[in-house]
Amino acid sequence: MDLLTRIESDMAFESNVRKSYIYRFLMEFQLWLPIWVLYLVDERGFSYKQFTLLDTPFFLLIVLAEVPTGAVADRWGRRVSLMLGSGFFAVAILVFGVADSYAIILISYVAWGLALTFQSGADIALLYDSLKEAGREDEFQKINGRLWALRSVAVVLALLLGAPLAAATSYTFVITLSALIAACALPVAFFMHEPRHRDTVHEPYFSTIATGVREVWRAPALRYIILYSGIISVGVFGPLVFQQPTLSDFGIDVAYQGFLQAPVRAAGIVSALSIGWLLARTSERAVFFALPVVLSICTLALAGIDQSWVLVAFIGLGLVGGLQNPLFANYINHRIPSERRATMLSVQSLVLSLLLAGAQPLAGFFADTWGLQAMYLMYAVAIATCGMVALILWDRAEHDDPEVTGSDDGSRERLSEIVSV
Repeated sequence: MDLLTRIESDMAFESNVRKSYIYRFLMEFQLWLPIWVLYLVDERGFSYKQFTLLDTPFFLLIVLAEVPTGAVADRWGRRVSLMLGSGFFAVAILVFGVADSYAIILISYVAWGLALTFQSGADIALLYDSLKEAGREDEFQKINGRLWALRSVAVVLALLLGAPLAAATSYTFVITLSALIAACALPVAFFMHEPRHRDTVHEPYFSTIATGVREVWRAPALRYIILYSGIISVGVFGPLVFQQPTLSDFGIDVAYQGFLQAPVRAAGIVSALSIGWLLARTSERAVFFALPVVLSICTLALAGIDQSWVLVAFIGLGLVGGLQNPLFANYINHRIPSERRATMLSVQSLVLSLLLAGAQPLAGFFADTWGLQAMYLMYAVAIATCGMVALILWDRAEHDDPEVTGSDDGSRERLSEIVSV
């Protein structure tokens, strides 16, 4: 390859970085974010149980389609996978916004789940491979951090702008506009340059899961921390789904919904960026034990305290949500051998999806039958009991297995590297 051709190639792959920023911003800048539950409940007339039941096939599909859609990325390219992801996502959001029956909205959820699996991992893989082709792979961590920050900014902007726009127009208009924004990501993916990558032979899906389950089961500390991470994730995601109807019950107008939801997202951003600072002043184990306590206090506040505490309680959920991902990623990745990392991490994703698929309809049943406060009380009890039991089992397993015991100092150093931008 001559010098001119090499320079052109490097410039082409470096342009993927800018296009990755644009692609992710468009996919995250979804104006329906502050009103989608209100749309289902107020405009479509769904009960809480009905809209949470939509999550069961959604999360199960994500589990079942993860590996097949990954094979598409490996066989035809990450660029094609991203195009399919943005295309399915745009169609799913459009159908979601105009459908007037439960069955059609369920179909939109299926397309939505497929969209997420086509994007899952393909965007990061394409970004890393592009930097590697341009000789800049050492910058991946910094650029990926910027990408994460940009995604967070897009979500906060969508919350701040989407709700007032919905109040001035309609839910359907905002959702349809979001579909058009997502569709704009398709040509961005089309004009990306596909890096060279080796053909990958995939193990059959159920064999992959079975292998991962066996590996995790043989390591009790990993087994219980993966279960614990799933419980904490459900404890954050579940109550936050009901934030919109809770604010509505307190008389918050649609136009102001986004202004009260944005601080929760902002709290998550701040806590994620502060995890290194936090671990420099306390131990990883102490933070693990603090998470279910904070979640239980917040959900108990939502279950029984007056309106003035509502926003504070939701911000507490946001803080835990921001902490959990880098915290668990640091612990789990450090204790998984590199050659088995993808397989064992697939089990973590499987556990979370299965817990959400079961917990969401149960929460909807509680909300419909006994009200939102009873639903929050259910989460408080479940987090306090299940979370603490899983954590105590993990603590005992880690003490009994010195192979998985790492120093707090090492954890702090590694986590500081993970969250640095």
